[in-house]
Amino acid sequence: MNKNKFEIIKPLKSKKYLIEELGIIQNPQEALDRFISFFHKYKIKAELKREEEDMLLYQYGINDWTGKDENYEFNFTRQFQIPNNDEFLQLSLTLFYKPETIGEIEDDNSWSTDFKNLEDWIKHIKSTVGFKKVDGIKPEKIEITLEMT
Repeated sequence: MNKNKFEIIKPLKSKKYLIEELGIIQNPQEALDRFISFFHKYKIKAELKREEEDMLLYQYGINDWTGKDENYEFNFTRQFQIPNNDEFLQLSLTLFYKPETIGEIEDDNSWSTDFKNLEDWIKHIKSTVGFKKVDGIKPEKIEITLEMT
């Protein structure tokens, strides 16, 4: 660790660090707390030129990517800009729930950079209908992915 109390990591190794940071997740509050801790603890460089180089996204909604099963997905994503590349690398933590647990809900999302600071973004997440509907509920499944956009 450096004097700023964070460790510099390579974006391609970020999934390994996130898995270590998460442990066992029981609900979205724990997922949010640990994802934010991971964001503070591990950086891709000591100083960013632009905040878009390393930013956070939350999103939720009911999806059916396989054509077999609808799921309510509550997702946190960290997006890294890859130097000399038009693509971004996205590290995602998704909590899956049965849609009947949630009921009708509109999709929602926001980037951390849309807010004055990270604390305001976190407050916004906690105020959303999607967060409130699953607050305190253990997800059916949790998935961590690392993909290029």
